[in-house]
Amino acid sequence: MDRVGSGGDVVGVAGDGRRVVGLLVRGAERLVFPVPADITDAQALVLVREGVIAWHLLRTCAHVRAGESVVVHGAADAVGLLAVQLARSFGAGQVVATAGTPEGRGWATAAGADAVVDSGAEGLRARLLSVNGGDPVDVVLSPVGGAVFRQSLEVLAPFGRLVGHGESFLADSVGPIAGSRAVIGFRLGDCLARPEMVAGALSELMGLTSAGRLRPPVDDEYPLSEAGSAAAGPLTRRAFDPRR
Repeated sequence: MDRVGSGGDVVGVAGDGRRVVGLLVRGAERLVFPVPADITDAQALVLVREGVIAWHLLRTCAHVRAGESVVVHGAADAVGLLAVQLARSFGAGQVVATAGTPEGRGWATAAGADAVVDSGAEGLRARLLSVNGGDPVDVVLSPVGGAVFRQSLEVLAPFGRLVGHGESFLADSVGPIAGSRAVIGFRLGDCLARPEMVAGALSELMGLTSAGRLRPPVDDEYPLSEAGSAAAGPLTRRAFDPRR
């Protein structure tokens, strides 16, 4: 462990991106990273996976620039809540979040979204344009395909970027794309094959958290003996408390 030193806390991720729970875990040093003293274990576990995903969606895939408008679909889960906050931190001019329930939309508002709309496919295009002043948007992050994907593509501005991510994302055949627009896919495993991509993202994420500018959404905490109960529940869809 020469790279991360000894005596301090570390966080790691399995080579396939899965979470690992145990008192003693053996892992590849290249996927183990130091944790600052002011970052809690729970925060570090969120940052090393969901945080890294959200960071790369915005930085590596979308190349979001100051003043651009960003739509975050699925904003009630951990990746979405982090993406809302990061888009704001990266200088986005307008952050629009979508979620399927009033509770989820409340979490997105607490995370700092400028506007929040129902994620239902019917009328989604009109809702997104309406909250953006009638203008097309620059960036869309989407974990879902189907009608949401098609309508998201329709609201992209020239040189806009739609980034698809998540296990459930399945884009329809795009066909010809009118104008200068891009559709980009993202898979965490491709970052894990290049550990420097995780380390770079994690360094900025932890710095923002230490500075109080990023609030990782932390779930309820369980003793190790109840790990099975924790895994049985929705790990990333509990209330987002802006005070945590």
